[in-house]
Amino acid sequence: MMTNQRRKVLVVGVGSIGQRHARLCRERVDLSVELCDSRAESLEAARRNLGDVACWTDLHEALDQAPHVVIVATPHDQHERVVTRALAAGAHVLCEKPMAHELASARRMLDAAAAHSRVLRIAFMMRFHPGVRRIRELLHNGTLGAAICARYSVGSYITLENSVSRHQETTFGAAVMDYSHGIDLVGWLLQRQPLGAYARGIQAGNVEFTSSPNLLSAILDYEDGLLSELHIDYLTKPQANTLEVIGDAASASLDFESRIVTVRHRQSNELIHEAFAGPRDDIYRAQLTSFLRGIDGQTDELTTPSEGLQSVACSDAIISSLKTGARVEIPHFLHPTKNLPDPK
Repeated sequence: MMTNQRRKVLVVGVGSIGQRHARLCRERVDLSVELCDSRAESLEAARRNLGDVACWTDLHEALDQAPHVVIVATPHDQHERVVTRALAAGAHVLCEKPMAHELASARRMLDAAAAHSRVLRIAFMMRFHPGVRRIRELLHNGTLGAAICARYSVGSYITLENSVSRHQETTFGAAVMDYSHGIDLVGWLLQRQPLGAYARGIQAGNVEFTSSPNLLSAILDYEDGLLSELHIDYLTKPQANTLEVIGDAASASLDFESRIVTVRHRQSNELIHEAFAGPRDDIYRAQLTSFLRGIDGQTDELTTPSEGLQSVACSDAIISSLKTGARVEIPHFLHPTKNLPDPK
């Protein structure tokens, strides 16, 4: 554990999420921050927002500076390249979601973390949302009873309005990757792995921006007495985003926009609302703190490489079902003690 010196953090990819990571790291007295992006104009923009900070356009040169931590916030298809090089350079890595754009890449990333005995975690930061954590508490303390169904739903036309690359229009199933939070949250809450996925999608509506598809729904099935559902549309505005777990004793739902958890008790017919205030930055701060604890050998609550791989497997199955119209089986990769080396 490093106690008397500042850890060097290299943020690779300085779009909006990369700059958020850098800004929050710079808040901490125990961290120093450097930036890397192949686009010099992006680094210049980041400097204007963040102030004086060391910048690199070449990843090899940046890694030669021996960062202790690398935060990867590049496009999905670059995750494997950056993550594996950072691990080989001796850094611990926090990689933005999704873990990878395809299953083979995610597998190689997991293997690289094991080979180099470094900590790799996937930044599904919604695990640290106080409303999500309240639902998890209600599920695991028995308030909801036995889980029957989990649902994640998001409608976000603003995602397309804010997209710079417009990759959603040409990349089939991009919405599944954009909102893979839902897959991770369902797996984290239920602690069960689905057997298969059945999905349908359409590309419709008189709108300026679209995606392929721009509305989809998927059902994940399990061994017995359990379903989970995923809905994504790029039509709704203002944004709508909800998470719900239905149990045989009660149900709990979170409206991410209002940050209100609603609990419905079946037998008593009682309806309870709980509000969770606080800035969005606090969720990212909690994620960063947990990641640093994990590096120091303490328990962390971030998505592990095995869990990230399983999430990609689910995404792949949903996208395959969208293409074929058939149910697609989901392979299982979760091994709680395998490929998770002790941090050094």
